[in-house]
Amino acid sequence: MESLRAKSLRFWVALGMCLALTPLIVSGVGGYFLLQRGVIMPFDDVADRQRHQIAPVQQLRFLLWETLKPIDEYIEENDPSHIPAYRDLRERIESGFASLLEVLGDKPALQALVKRARADWSEADVHATDLLAADLNADGTTNPRALQLFHAHVLAANDKLAGAYRELVTVIERDHDIALKSYEKSLWIAAIAGVISLIMLIGGLVIIGRILKASVDRLVDGAVRFAEGDRLHRIKVHVPPELRRVADEFNHMIERIHESEAVLSEMAHRDSLTGLLNRRAFDDAFPELQARMLRHGEVASLLAIDIDKFKETNDEHSHAAGDEVLRTVAELMAQHVRTSDSLFRLGGEEFAVLLSQTGLEEAHEVAERLREAIAATAIQYEGAEIRTTISIGIAEVLARFPQEVTMSTADNALYLAKTQGRNRVVISDERGSSARPGST
Repeated sequence: MESLRAKSLRFWVALGMCLALTPLIVSGVGGYFLLQRGVIMPFDDVADRQRHQIAPVQQLRFLLWETLKPIDEYIEENDPSHIPAYRDLRERIESGFASLLEVLGDKPALQALVKRARADWSEADVHATDLLAADLNADGTTNPRALQLFHAHVLAANDKLAGAYRELVTVIERDHDIALKSYEKSLWIAAIAGVISLIMLIGGLVIIGRILKASVDRLVDGAVRFAEGDRLHRIKVHVPPELRRVADEFNHMIERIHESEAVLSEMAHRDSLTGLLNRRAFDDAFPELQARMLRHGEVASLLAIDIDKFKETNDEHSHAAGDEVLRTVAELMAQHVRTSDSLFRLGGEEFAVLLSQTGLEEAHEVAERLREAIAATAIQYEGAEIRTTISIGIAEVLARFPQEVTMSTADNALYLAKTQGRNRVVISDERGSSARPGST
């Protein structure tokens, strides 16, 4: 049986021709070429275009987003070490545009769209080069107009590449539909041939139909599921080797696209300064936590955290020192929360922690651990020792209360912690009508 599995598509067609004699020779040869040209080659072409057109477009979009980081960090930190990173990204982007334009040579409309994206990138690069070459102002800032234009042109280039991506996907879906119709046509031809020479076709249909049809159906089903957005499905085809190779290429293509989409999604849900989950991730995680609470009857708590006197730290030591404080505080909190907890930076000096399966008393212990860790740490920056503290408000997460209500309750407790002298933990009840301080 294993030796039969290793036989090629040509072998099975030849066998069918022998079994079906003259009528089967005609239908077998015609069916083979219809299958090869109408199904296998189109799917192979789709996989090739995914690899050489769609994947490079996605890679270019990813690289364009990456250029924001070295420019923004150079301006914030005035650190020349970010310049080589930007130049490396620029070279990769220029190379990517050149390769993509060459691949799209037979598609003038898409090539024009990519050229416009390249023009936007060139404008962005001009502004980035000016920003890297310009001296900072006396107050430590740079030309905000140039930075805004850089961001705007990067976004415009990314939008045009997104448009090219959508057009490429539309064309691929259309070609998939054509291949599907060719497959249906091949089935009709096989059925007609079966009526003409039923007795002679029995052997060929049993052998070829059972082996090839299952593999082609898996290919078609896998392509349909991919077109519908399923990135986890993998096509499993063992015979014939030709279809197995197509299936393997298709699976590799799906994996690469899934990885690139996962990277883009992760970037959208991460804070670039601290590496923590951001506000968007918090807004996604909160309703998911409430859904688990409803399903399993769990309890949960929310910590609203704010760095005390952060503005004074910025004013006294510089914004770069403030960024170092944010990074250090984030690292310390990440080290002292549990693996089941979710830590977020909501913006500025504000953080939040979602504690699943955690009541208020246990949440208070976690909060105290965070508060003590921050208070006990001296942050070193350019020879200066910076000490900071945090204030924490605790609220119980209730499945029946909207996110805004729970956040407001925790913020009220945080406000009370601030007014009572900072560097302390305050627990609020679920209605936010009263609060009690934790230990300091």
